[in-house]
Amino acid sequence: MPVYEYRCDDCGERFSVFYRTWQEAEKTPMCPVCGSRHVRRVISRVHVRAAGRARSGPEEESSGAERPPVFGRKELEAARRQREEWIQQAEAGE
Repeated sequence: MPVYEYRCDDCGERFSVFYRTWQEAEKTPMCPVCGSRHVRRVISRVHVRAAGRARSGPEEESSGAERPPVFGRKELEAARRQREEWIQQAEAGE
């Protein structure tokens, strides 16, 4: 039973539709936000799990939103040191 992801051309809403049969999947769905039928199917993001790590695959289109930075141990330690430095500077009146 297919689940397809769509993006509305009118309002930009991204939504998923679950179909009980393949015949239902041939119909054009309606946007749940604006009610438009001007929608197109997009490639859904997939998650791959290998060696205990999850990774996301590419999407058909970029969402336009900037992704937050990824922090590992080194980056978190550097951010902690920077924070401590700022606190010391603030306490010293610099």
